[in-house]
Amino acid sequence: MASQKQRKISNLKKALGKLDKALLIDEKKIAGQIKAAGFLCKKCAQCCRAEFGDNTVMIFPSEINCICEKTGLSRDDFAIPTPSGDRDTKGNIHTFEWVMKKNGDCIFLKNNQCEIYECRPHICRTYPFFLLDGKLEISECIGLGGNINDEESLMLAALLKQRYIKEITESIALLERFNGFIPGGSGNVCVHDSEGEHWLVTDLDQANSE
Repeated sequence: MASQKQRKISNLKKALGKLDKALLIDEKKIAGQIKAAGFLCKKCAQCCRAEFGDNTVMIFPSEINCICEKTGLSRDDFAIPTPSGDRDTKGNIHTFEWVMKKNGDCIFLKNNQCEIYECRPHICRTYPFFLLDGKLEISECIGLGGNINDEESLMLAALLKQRYIKEITESIALLERFNGFIPGGSGNVCVHDSEGEHWLVTDLDQANSE
C-alpha cells in the first residue's frame, strides 16, 4: 500500500501534468465552440437563486481576499468550509476549500443584482460554461442560444482558461501544503486550501450541512 507521502507525490505529478496540458489549451477553439452554442446573459439571476437548482459557488482564497479588499468584509462574513464527512481521530472535520454563504439565494444577490459584480468569483464570470479535463462543458441556462460575437466569445474563452488553470494551480498549492488529517490547532473544523490549514471553532453539524 502506498504511503501518504507517495500518494502526495503521485497526485502532484498528475496535477503538474494536467497544468502543462491546460497551458496549451487553444482559446480560439474554445471560443468557436462557445459561439456555436450561442450565449447572451438575460440578467435573470437564476444562477444565483436556489429555486432554479444548485447555486453553490466554490471560492478560492485569492477570490476571498479580493472580495474582502473590495467590500471591507471578513472571510467569515461570506465564506464557509465546503461540507465534508472526513474526520480525524479526535472527531474534527477536515475539508477542502470554501463555498459562498447562502440564505437560499446567494447572500450577495440584492434586487436581482450582484453586489460584488466587479470582484465576483471565476465560476460566476464564466457561467454557464466550464472546462472539464480541458474540454468545454455547458450547464443549463436560459441565455444559451443567444447571439454572441467573436470578441465576446474569445474573452469568455480566455476567462475559462484562466479559471481552469487557477483550479489546477490551487490544487497543486493545496497538495504541497497538505499534511493529512492530523488533529491539532485551536478548532474543531480544519479547512485545507492553497494557503495551508485554517482551524475554525464552529458547530460541527452546521458545518456539515451548510
